[in-house]
Amino acid sequence: MKCGHTMHSECCNEMISRNKFSCPICSKSVMDMSMIWRRLDEEIEATAMPEDYRQKKVWILCNDCNDTSEVIFHIIGQKCRHCNSYNTRTISPPVLPEV
Repeated sequence: MKCGHTMHSECCNEMISRNKFSCPICSKSVMDMSMIWRRLDEEIEATAMPEDYRQKKVWILCNDCNDTSEVIFHIIGQKCRHCNSYNTRTISPPVLPEV
């Protein structure tokens, strides 16, 4: 797989046939997802959020590039600012060290 983890080709094909496109070990995307990400961009553009959520921000970890960032929440998904992937998960805000 792109991430370097190995899997039987039969198992990988089964995983993809079940619409699972991320490595079961590290969660990185196992194939080029750019076409899917563009579709999600369009869906998000077309889906208005309720007023209460329009400026809500969340912290995310990108499973593809391991970057963390603060982004505006959307019910459809959160896009990584670094690599443009939607293969992300919401995380707690980083804790800054005391000075």
